[in-house]
Amino acid sequence: MTISLDKGGFASGAASPRHAEYLRALRNRAAAVIGVQIVLLVAFFGLWQFVASWHFIDPFITSDPIAMVDKFIALLRDGSLGYHVFVTVSETIVGFAIGTIIGIVVAAMLWWWDFFSDVAEPYVVVLNATPKIALGPVFIVWLGATIKAVIALSVSISLFVTILSVFSAFRQTDRDKLLLVRALGATKWQQFRKVVFPSAIPAIVATLKVNIGLSLIGTIVGEFLAASSGVGSLIVYGQNIFDMSLVMTCLVLLTAIAGVMYYAIVLFERYFVRWQRD
Repeated sequence: MTISLDKGGFASGAASPRHAEYLRALRNRAAAVIGVQIVLLVAFFGLWQFVASWHFIDPFITSDPIAMVDKFIALLRDGSLGYHVFVTVSETIVGFAIGTIIGIVVAAMLWWWDFFSDVAEPYVVVLNATPKIALGPVFIVWLGATIKAVIALSVSISLFVTILSVFSAFRQTDRDKLLLVRALGATKWQQFRKVVFPSAIPAIVATLKVNIGLSLIGTIVGEFLAASSGVGSLIVYGQNIFDMSLVMTCLVLLTAIAGVMYYAIVLFERYFVRWQRD
């Protein structure tokens, strides 16, 4: 009897009615979860619209979903929305990529040289605890009120988290495996490539999931301080003219952007790190 696996990792061609019932229960549960999530989201915005329409809250201060939809459509029509979203997403992806790559390289260096690790680790911990928002004015002075300052702030927020998380994962590699490959004559590079790095992949993926949100936070803060384009600059503009519909629309939009980028990492894990999951 042959049982194949579908894209979701579940068996297809059920071997028995009980197995088919089990798969059907899984699909029903997944559909129920999505349904409840949608109902909760609709209920939230419906309640928001209700309390704003009946003036239980002041819609001038909090806006309301209908006004936000109107603002969203207006931004789409004048073409500014796509441009500002593109700028913010581009800055976030660049900052995320730079922070992640440099962080993994530094973590590998810390694992490779014990002396370097002993010297540098306290500084990395302290720098990670430093409020990165305070670096914004420094980056503006160094790099100017340009996209470079925005990206630098985005990198600074995700970099040290990556170093600490990945370095910790490298150090937690199974010592028995390392002893085995050393006994077989593996070089330091072979130990890292064959044992240490593969064992740390789950932690690296988890760090990616955290970093994409941190990079977006850094980008938005940078746009608050030093940008004339991007969703962050739209929020500042809406605040200055007291257009709360614009501000709230941008906040909902940022939430959607963060969700999309997070699930992009989830898809990456599902389809490119499948062997680790299996």
